[in-house]
Amino acid sequence: MDGVLVDGEPLHFAAVNQLLAHEGRSISLEEYKPYMGTKAGWTEMVRDFGLARTRDYYSPIYHELILQQYREHAEALEGATSLVLGLQRRRVPIALASSSVRPWVDACLARIGLARAFDELITGSDVANGKPDPEIYLLAAKRLKLPPSACLAIEDAPAGIASARAAGMRCWAVRTEYTRGLDLGEPDREFESLSGIALDDILEVAA
Repeated sequence: MDGVLVDGEPLHFAAVNQLLAHEGRSISLEEYKPYMGTKAGWTEMVRDFGLARTRDYYSPIYHELILQQYREHAEALEGATSLVLGLQRRRVPIALASSSVRPWVDACLARIGLARAFDELITGSDVANGKPDPEIYLLAAKRLKLPPSACLAIEDAPAGIASARAAGMRCWAVRTEYTRGLDLGEPDREFESLSGIALDDILEVAA
């Protein structure tokens, strides 16, 4: 979802620093990048940045900040709506596999008009192991009743690309402002935005 359908990382990055500001702290974009597209949370950030409080303090506040951001500010990235709705019209099985928790996903999809566009929604609430572990993509394939080898994942972050590849899927990458210059790993193809992906290209893979 984040970085593919919506430019969600600025919302997350801003919320993290909004919380840290109460302690006179902040993190840079470079420090934040390793957490992009993963299920890593405040337990890891408390440890990694030596924060003053525990996960139980930060996590619920952050959860509400992000939920509000999705409800009010999420905007579909270029080409996202047309591509998803085009796949839906052609009856291509399509799932969303996001490390975000289900309330965030529901709020975001409602905001950008894609609440009913996916056959399956798999979120961080459904899995024990976050990306780059393949669990979320294996579950997506299972729910779509397809072998992973028949699936194409579209990702934006190294952890997500590694997750899809470990699951045995082909993976295409889209760049965002947050991943310019970042080593994305080994996607099969790379695009500047979803508008560069033709529906027929996906149908050829599915064939």
